[in-house]
Amino acid sequence: SVRYLGCINLDELTPKQQQEHAFHIGLSALLGDKVYNFGELLAHPLLEALKVACPWIVELLLAFNRGDMNKLEALQPQWSQQPDLARNEVAMKQKCAILGLMELTFNKASSSRSIPFSEVAAAVKLPVDEVELLVMKAISLNLVRGSIDECDKVVNLTWVQPRVLDLTQIKEMNKRIKEWADSVEKTVQDVEKQIPELLCN
Repeated sequence: SVRYLGCINLDELTPKQQQEHAFHIGLSALLGDKVYNFGELLAHPLLEALKVACPWIVELLLAFNRGDMNKLEALQPQWSQQPDLARNEVAMKQKCAILGLMELTFNKASSSRSIPFSEVAAAVKLPVDEVELLVMKAISLNLVRGSIDECDKVVNLTWVQPRVLDLTQIKEMNKRIKEWADSVEKTVQDVEKQIPELLCN
């Protein structure tokens, strides 16, 4: 659907056609079993046509992009009226939970990606005993990489699939880069303080 967006000229479509195209492309992204990257779609000007005509689907796409299970549930009165979405409720909730796991991993510093089952469960609103299956599904789809420690009930994630980021995610990344730079600066200062001692020894 995103490839299709790159081939159309919005000026050649009427407002009604833009709304119909945006709705069906949004629907296919939500229901696509291999679509876990919503950033490019959300950034496309075609989606502006939906913000007035059908704002809930834009909010739903944003919720999926962030893996926001609370927003998904809050919007259920709207999306459950759409037959295709209502029929795929279980698959949609699993997909949003996987995206929530990806978001949780993305927001962790690379040195802090040993995540307890309980933290994952709280983030994606699942029982703790379903976390392992969720992580296995995400690993099998090559959305994250890592291992599962069943004894300590911890997930060790080393990589998360790159995605097109929205402004909120970019701000979060900028914050983490700043924290990393501050940490490097502190390390450099500590080493510089120890240089005279090392030279003396």
